[in-house]
Amino acid sequence: MSIHVVLEGLQEQPTRAELELYWHDKVERIRRLLKRYPEDLYELRLTVHASRKNDESRFYEARGVVRLPTGTLVCHREGKDVFALVDEIVDNLVRQVKRHRELVRKDYLYKRKNRARRDLAAAEPLLAQDKQRGRREGFFRLLRPLLHFLSDHAARELRVLELEGVLHPGEVSVEDVLDEVLTEAWQRFDRRPKQVALHVWLTELLHEVLDRLIKQEPREHGSLEEEVLETVEDLPVHEVAVGEDEWWAALLGYSETLTLEDLVPDCETTAEWDTLETEAQREQIMQLVRRLPTRQRQALLLFAVEDYDPAEIALLQNRSEEEVRRDIDAAREQLRAWLVESKHILPAEQAAREE
Repeated sequence: MSIHVVLEGLQEQPTRAELELYWHDKVERIRRLLKRYPEDLYELRLTVHASRKNDESRFYEARGVVRLPTGTLVCHREGKDVFALVDEIVDNLVRQVKRHRELVRKDYLYKRKNRARRDLAAAEPLLAQDKQRGRREGFFRLLRPLLHFLSDHAARELRVLELEGVLHPGEVSVEDVLDEVLTEAWQRFDRRPKQVALHVWLTELLHEVLDRLIKQEPREHGSLEEEVLETVEDLPVHEVAVGEDEWWAALLGYSETLTLEDLVPDCETTAEWDTLETEAQREQIMQLVRRLPTRQRQALLLFAVEDYDPAEIALLQNRSEEEVRRDIDAAREQLRAWLVESKHILPAEQAAREE
């Protein structure tokens, strides 16, 4: 990271040192938003030109620049109060960084999900062949790495069950759940509905497995290891291919981590929220999400985070697309209200005034 201040025509009132100190203090807000970026990969720069107008009063042109590996953000302001200009520039750049960070992340995740779905579609004829010929081990070896696309969704649902006290922390792992999905897929592959995309059908199996976990009393341990892991324990971990235009994605830690912007679009977070560590933000979000009715929660997460369209969610939940859309809207409004109440986001009217 580098923070530069370029001052031209500034000799006194304020002094160069005062303005540099003010910029370094204010720019901490931006640095907090970039805490996941390696410091040698971004630059913050303030340039101020001072001059005199006809009335002999001091006039300033100020420009703030944030250079990131994924783009450059710029804000330019002019006026007579240079400190007020710095405040305006930092406010504007904070908003730009938040939006840019989320747009880049969503673009990366969208491409990643599309790759996973293309991989599943390409594997489907071979899976059918393995099932038809009774090649269980080959079926497992082909499908198990491709179930990676379910991992984050399964992790969120397990965390909700833990928060609700249905499961003890760590009682069931994501790998346990995916192994059960794999077993179900093998047993039912030739009976799956052909009009339903493979990724949707596998997600439906995941929800069935989670429902069984809720209903099992007591839950048995170890059966999965005997039935499934003997054939898949040595499988390579599925790695997501990252293209040359996405070299920064893994480096910057882009992941399926829930963000407020996913669930409540166009929200303006508060300074209190921005100062929280990523893990603390994630836990706060999960505490709110778990308070939603189950169908609303799953519909919202599948739509906003997993990139399922309402028609696919309607198939999964066996209800109308219109009901799904209403639930997504209702869940978002409820979350927005809770977040405003907890002072984690600004009310919509206040955020609009600060644009």
